[in-house]
Amino acid sequence: MRENFDICVIGGGVIGLSIAIHAAQKGAKVVIVEKGQLGQEASGGRAGLLTTVSEGSSEEHPYARLSREALQYLLHWIPELQSKTQISSGLVQQDLLRLSINHEETSILEDTFQLQSAANPGTTVLSAEKAREIEPLLSPHIQMAVRSPGEYHVDPVQYSHALAKMARKLGVTIKEQTEAVQLIQQNQKLHGILTNHNDQIRAKTTVLAAGAWSALLARWAKLKLPVYPLKGQIIVLKQGNIDLNVMINTSRGYILSKPNGTVVLGATNEREKFNKAITPKGLEQLLPLFDYVPELKRCEIQELWAGLRPATSDGQPIIGAVPEWEGFYLATGHTRHGVLLSGITGHLVTQELEMNKTPNLLNAFGFERFTAAGMR
Repeated sequence: MRENFDICVIGGGVIGLSIAIHAAQKGAKVVIVEKGQLGQEASGGRAGLLTTVSEGSSEEHPYARLSREALQYLLHWIPELQSKTQISSGLVQQDLLRLSINHEETSILEDTFQLQSAANPGTTVLSAEKAREIEPLLSPHIQMAVRSPGEYHVDPVQYSHALAKMARKLGVTIKEQTEAVQLIQQNQKLHGILTNHNDQIRAKTTVLAAGAWSALLARWAKLKLPVYPLKGQIIVLKQGNIDLNVMINTSRGYILSKPNGTVVLGATNEREKFNKAITPKGLEQLLPLFDYVPELKRCEIQELWAGLRPATSDGQPIIGAVPEWEGFYLATGHTRHGVLLSGITGHLVTQELEMNKTPNLLNAFGFERFTAAGMR
């Protein structure tokens, strides 16, 4: 079977769904091709932290700017999604405490305070005693805390459901359990894809938003895309009588209390091949998180989860047209910030496809930065 579309999006995670929604809102005929189910990979994580990029980045770094704009975009977009789909994304605003529990962590926290305060001007240093006044469940061994007021997190699963429902309401064609197996191309012009069902999907523009699998698919166009899978393992606890007042971030990971009655501890950063197995080695890396809130050791484990995030060689997403190709676009490599960046990625990608001009916010994130460095 042969079908024709304006835009074919490869990948049904939060990035692909957002692009499809924004394009459909502009009147484009869009199809999403997803090898499994919508939102089942990294988009189906359990944390949904919306903290902006600041660590290791100056206030004016392009990635810091993009992430700040992304947060503001998402805070307006999520209520719109809920209004139109009747699905809550579980958006929560809480203070964030960054904690240290030994001298080494305290030194790191002191060094990064300036960057944190640039990202959130209300950020302050707290004594251990003051931190325990705010959150009595903190360990007596806490040495220092940095408080950032009014940070956010969402429920990624619910957010993905809302995006999927919105896409369907807008008439986006969704093909789950459908894998792109070949590009339909001629003379550096992409005309669409061939699927594992032997169907031709023709499109004026094909957007590769396949997360950790993007590099494998890019090989069809002889592109060496520097995207690799970064596994994250997570422990989900039943909250029980534990009620945390704040989000907690440490050098070992984060602790989040969710509206659905769970507490999420995560996440590992394991560079592996396409292996989502939950392992004792990975879970062992998360056990030190209990030292910050010892009462959590009494909670029942509800779920263990692992997913593969699309990381890049320079830690930043790849968003933009493929150089020397017509009709081929990339939107991948968002690593741990996929949910945060999803809304604005869809907005800016659609804007570029419509205007045929790269938005200023995306200038630093094109694939050209790797070709210029001889990495193609």
